[in-house]
Amino acid sequence: MRTLTGIGASPGYALGPIHTIRLATIVPRRRAVAVKDVPVEIERFRVAVDRAREQIRELSDRMSSELGAEEGAILSSQLLMLEDEMIWDATLAAIRLERINAEAAFARTVGDLAGRFLEIEDATFRERVNDLRDVEQRVLRGFTDGAVAGPVPPSVPSIIASRNLTPSDTAALGRYNVLGFVMDEGGNTSHVAILARSLGVPAVVGLRGAAAALAPGQMVAVDGTGGQVQVEPDEETLQRIGLLTRQQVVVNEKLAYLRDLPAISPDGRRMKMMANIELPIEVEEALARGAEGIGLLRTEYLFFQHGTIPTEDDQVRVYTEIVRRMGGRPVIFRTLDVGGDKVSDYLGAKREYNPFLGWRGIRFSLANRALFKTQIKAIYRAAVAGQAKLMFPMITGLDELRQAREVCAEAVAELTAEGQPHTPDLPVGIMIETPSAVLAADLLARECDFFSIGTNDLIQYTLAMDRGNSRVSYLYRPLHPAVLRSLRRTVEAAHEQGIWVGLCGEMSAETRLAEVLFGLGLDEISTHGAALPKIKQVIRWTPYTEACAVVEHLLTTSTADEADAWLADYIATRKRERATEGVNG
Repeated sequence: MRTLTGIGASPGYALGPIHTIRLATIVPRRRAVAVKDVPVEIERFRVAVDRAREQIRELSDRMSSELGAEEGAILSSQLLMLEDEMIWDATLAAIRLERINAEAAFARTVGDLAGRFLEIEDATFRERVNDLRDVEQRVLRGFTDGAVAGPVPPSVPSIIASRNLTPSDTAALGRYNVLGFVMDEGGNTSHVAILARSLGVPAVVGLRGAAAALAPGQMVAVDGTGGQVQVEPDEETLQRIGLLTRQQVVVNEKLAYLRDLPAISPDGRRMKMMANIELPIEVEEALARGAEGIGLLRTEYLFFQHGTIPTEDDQVRVYTEIVRRMGGRPVIFRTLDVGGDKVSDYLGAKREYNPFLGWRGIRFSLANRALFKTQIKAIYRAAVAGQAKLMFPMITGLDELRQAREVCAEAVAELTAEGQPHTPDLPVGIMIETPSAVLAADLLARECDFFSIGTNDLIQYTLAMDRGNSRVSYLYRPLHPAVLRSLRRTVEAAHEQGIWVGLCGEMSAETRLAEVLFGLGLDEISTHGAALPKIKQVIRWTPYTEACAVVEHLLTTSTADEADAWLADYIATRKRERATEGVNG
């Protein structure tokens, strides 16, 4: 037996034979086109797009019938890409001006757009390249009348192994006989991860070549919770995975009833449970998991999906749809969080030697006041459809907050003068992501309506480490004394000024940290939908006084290792006690 370690992208356990998916990638050859044949090439492009559009619609309908409407909607963004004017204009321009064949013109256009996505630091955006490549291959197949075959579904219950799967490939496989996924590429927000969670099957991604190397029929045990794959598992592993699988079924059945219940501790302390989302199609998943609202709506994707700056009306349409679909639940819009590490030239930023300490977040927005004001006006207009709040990223001090609020005042004044319907008195909050914001939290709390702690950046800035750098990633420790003290200080500063404070970083998704975040006195947690039921369950069975005691003890520890060890012992003890209580009860 050998063990492969990757990223646990969908929790759960499975055992079965490997079903390998190896799809040939079409790489079109560039050829010159005579002037008289340019119209022919343009028509070939139109026909190929029409064929791709029809295939995607069929796959979307199939996914909707098998998994539900929200999962089928995942492919809707691809249909939008096929209608994108920028893709059409760039492709047609290459055909007409450079006189090259349609396949090569389209592939180059997609490659240019994919390059822009790859400039973005956030993993979520990088994984959207998969959508682009999916559309590219679908259209290129359309040039051959679909002669290139898609993935073949497994004939027996199997574990799907591949370098990567596009959304349409995943849809073509369907749900039948799929026990789990092991992928060489991807992350927690990839489509394979999203669909695996929808299917309720485990997925391990980021295996760096090991998945595609697995032989068809080879037996593997998948641990989507721990991010491990055992190849040719021994008898002990077989028994362990079998037991864990049965336990997981029981846990899921027990947690399903929590959807419409509030996160209230036995002694009456309530925590609001919110969802982090980026795309409109994620709304249904959040609501299905019991989200009370959207605690973090990342707005960057709208600026990058077309490679152009969206107009105010473009933004209003997207934002309004999200607010409307939340049915009166709050939606917190984080304004554009970009910088030298995330943007393309069309936004006016340049690559920087150290982008994390450069022109990013609120600094970029304030330096591009017209762009910033347009987005704020769109949010004020969209708020008419429901309940919305504004949140500024990467605030480091009071000057930035005051300047941002000035832009808000200008936006409201302009909307009023224009006679545009809008909600003028939106709550305004800030992200606490830097040590300076923590140290000035008491000052900042006086001039805003809420805090939201972004632990991903706060931890790496506090500990002076790049979480994307494998050489120092071991330093990313949520229970480091400096991090815990920063969280405590932020919560206390907010409450002293009478404002609420939430947390929306990756710490919110770790079940082992649920008692810690609860005991810190946070008013709300915002996380991805799949984590909501488990976090809610921990809060519902943990007295607030006990959670506070956990935090007080952790604050006495001297190192992250000491804190991790103590917390692990505490959780193990509580599990045993609950099991005993269940038997006695």
